[in-house]
Amino acid sequence: GAQAGNLWRTTPDIRPVWSSVLGIYEHNVRLYKYARKGAWNDPDMLEVGNGDLTIDENKAHFSLWCMMASPLILGNDVRKFIKEDGTVDTDSKIYSILTNKAMISIDQDELGVQCKRIKFGIIDVLIKPLVDNKVAVCVFNKSNKASEYTVCIDDIAKSSFVNLPEKEYYDVYDVWEDKKIEQIKNINARCEKHGVKVFIIE
Repeated sequence: GAQAGNLWRTTPDIRPVWSSVLGIYEHNVRLYKYARKGAWNDPDMLEVGNGDLTIDENKAHFSLWCMMASPLILGNDVRKFIKEDGTVDTDSKIYSILTNKAMISIDQDELGVQCKRIKFGIIDVLIKPLVDNKVAVCVFNKSNKASEYTVCIDDIAKSSFVNLPEKEYYDVYDVWEDKKIEQIKNINARCEKHGVKVFIIE
């Protein structure tokens, strides 16, 4: 793909249903070795705000695409964000998902590395190295009920895939909650069904 262009479709066309989003993720997440700066795996456009996807599913969809360093191509009707007076509807939950600057910065990080899945199952754990020796971590709950999961940060720091220095404690930023947690060793995450938690560790 990199010999032919800057990005290439890796999957069939996406549809605005959860099974399509999940199936495309499962295929594209395995292709991390083939992505790099200027050469991207493209799992098709975003369906955030379309179909019957729940808010948690929309948030998960956007987060997974950002973790996979995917091209972020909006597939929704952006006119729905405009109020009758011509101003932007900043109260829209879909608008807030698509304009989350921290998530977009993860997607567009200067290193240009696609995430690697380090745990596979009902709950997946993805890690993505970022500039300044930081790491983005996504906990993805694929089950049909809310689940809790603990991430050991020391285990992530020991991975050769990232450049996180091993320390006694770490500072963690919860992206979707917009909250910083200081001096911890483990992340305790509660994910709603088909939901995600995304953290930046330093």
